[in-house]
Amino acid sequence: MLRIAYLLESTELSGGAQVALIQAEALARRGHRVTVVSPQAEPKWLRLSRARFERASFRESQALGEAQIRVATFWTTVAPALEGSRGPVFHLCQGYEGSFAIYAGQQGAIEAAYASPTHKLAISATLAARLTSMGRGPVQNVGQVFEVGDFRPGREREIAQPPEIIVVGQYDTDIKGVDVALQGLKIVKERGVAFKLRRISTTPAHEVEKQSGLVDEYHWHLPRERMPFAYRSADVFIGPSRSKEGFGLPVLEALATGLPCLLSETPTHREIAGEAAWYFPDGDPEGLAEALPHLWTEPARARAREQGPRVASRFDPAIVAERLEKAFLDGLGGGQALQVSGG
Repeated sequence: MLRIAYLLESTELSGGAQVALIQAEALARRGHRVTVVSPQAEPKWLRLSRARFERASFRESQALGEAQIRVATFWTTVAPALEGSRGPVFHLCQGYEGSFAIYAGQQGAIEAAYASPTHKLAISATLAARLTSMGRGPVQNVGQVFEVGDFRPGREREIAQPPEIIVVGQYDTDIKGVDVALQGLKIVKERGVAFKLRRISTTPAHEVEKQSGLVDEYHWHLPRERMPFAYRSADVFIGPSRSKEGFGLPVLEALATGLPCLLSETPTHREIAGEAAWYFPDGDPEGLAEALPHLWTEPARARAREQGPRVASRFDPAIVAERLEKAFLDGLGGGQALQVSGG
């Protein structure tokens, strides 16, 4: 049994926090003592049953003091994970934050975190290759975790008239590409094609969205348990994330429910969805507008229902937990050079 501690800076609903929590739970199911440590309260949107949760500052955490393995889950948690560590420290990389516009003013600190003596873990082969090319290797790809749960196809139904489209993500986060989706949908609307747009985000509607005249429904902080119903009641999912996005969990959610998915043509999206989705050129609203009508057809719906759930099932948390366990054991066997003394 390994004593493992995950450092989670924020427990607010987000894809990054969800991945860390699911990893912790999957490792606990393998018999390890896993604790998620955060200065914030235990999340109510995803309950832990096997893994433990400790609300404490990183410096005062009992679990961190006892851990054989520490896992930093964001660049800001790398330094606290290294401080006082007596064993190997792992950095779970879900995207290179140094390329995000929102963190432009913190570039130096981000680069310092990635240059720190940690074992890097990536959630996709695309991200692992990118970090390696940047000189941040070695990087091990452990894969993404996705719990299918209720994310399954619903009963077959007729295409809504007009068709209903779902777009998930924050408008003001450049890597999400929501602005590209809205520009493409504006073109579609100007061509006289009717549709209904449902937006889902963890932040309130942006003023640009409010004034666009495109959004029919806006759901802010939709509970996680309601997301399967949101997908099953839609006709098309648009995933416009840019190439810098680490991994978009909503894509897997939509695929698992058998929803036709129109995705930006990026290496990550190809790695996730393969031939189970349709694609438009990354960042190209015109390309989106051209491709969209092909997805609300019966052949497209049949293909999505057949291939989407199969593709999504590849991201089993149990498989990732086995890879993580091996990485941790390897780190314990040869991790002495990476130890950092406290103080």
